[in-house]
Amino acid sequence: MSNRILNVFPGQDDSTRLVLARESGPDGQSQLVLRQENFSPHVGWFVQSRLAMDAAQAAALKMTLTSNLMDQSADDSERASASATPAATTLKLHAAIAG
Repeated sequence: MSNRILNVFPGQDDSTRLVLARESGPDGQSQLVLRQENFSPHVGWFVQSRLAMDAAQAAALKMTLTSNLMDQSADDSERASASATPAATTLKLHAAIAG
């Protein structure tokens, strides 16, 4: 069985972390795994819980995260442009001038 760590996300304190890894079994099948790990001075890092995802679940997770990040990015840029653009001004024309 091989294990390749793709990323380590820090936890709320120095003794917890979330690990994203790709694990391959003896049959050559690989899966994406999220592991919640804790640290003990006597043991080191150890897995507290483990969630394996198949390819379809990993693809759905990626799509969900990407679309939510894109939505958030669009919302952020709309807010930034709205705050950078002065409020619209309405000019009132008198009927005599407008003709």
